Amino acid sequence: MARLYTDIFDLAADIRGAPDHQALAEAFGALVSRLGPHAYSMGTIHKTDPLQRHLIATTYPDHWMAHYVARNYHHIDPVIDPLRHGLHPYDWKDIHIENRRQDTMLREFGEMGFRSGHAVPLALAPGTLLLVSIASYDPHIDTRQQMAIQLAASQFHYRYHQLGRKHAGITGTGLTRRERECLTWVAQGKDTADIGHILALSDNTIKFHLKNALRKLGCHNRVQAAVKATCLGLIHP
Repeated sequence: MARLYTDIFDLAADIRGAPDHQALAEAFGALVSRLGPHAYSMGTIHKTDPLQRHLIATTYPDHWMAHYVARNYHHIDPVIDPLRHGLHPYDWKDIHIENRRQDTMLREFGEMGFRSGHAVPLALAPGTLLLVSIASYDPHIDTRQQMAIQLAASQFHYRYHQLGRKHAGITGTGLTRRERECLTWVAQGKDTADIGHILALSDNTIKFHLKNALRKLGCHNRVQAAVKATCLGLIHP
């Protein structure tokens, strides 16, 4: 147990000292993984405008994130409820379900094996919060883990604010029209050949545009890039 606490504090120090946004997300992910079989998602949300929700980083499965965006769940996700919870950390078991669609979303999420969750909202700017949400394959996130999550979230918040950008370390203005078009079709389930046919471009050209988009968005594959671009409001599939 003592070793675990030492590791947690060392990893928290890595978060606080991260040199850039990618290293920051990786350091946070390392701490979360050290706690147990957990995944995380974090983003910025506006207190009163449900459309102003932007993904920063996530380790949720790619297929879930693609489904999440395709169903516009980011507009109705009951875990993201800043007015109800304010700035107090909360367990997912305490969230309020208002309609059948929200219930469906949580049921589908649970079908992937996630059984519990813990969320930490933090003030980022006037009217805007940073929300860190942890999903676990364990039936319960205990008090010690919750405290470690809150420590990690506070250090992430501190460093993210220091690094000085609002949306995942990018502004989005660097994406070209073609890159946005390609990502839009990726978000709709099209492969390289399909996109090439639709846009009347060669496969190599499509791959070129998508490779550039992945680099600019800091993503490892095209599904992640399409999800991130959608959550940032850069594309509207």
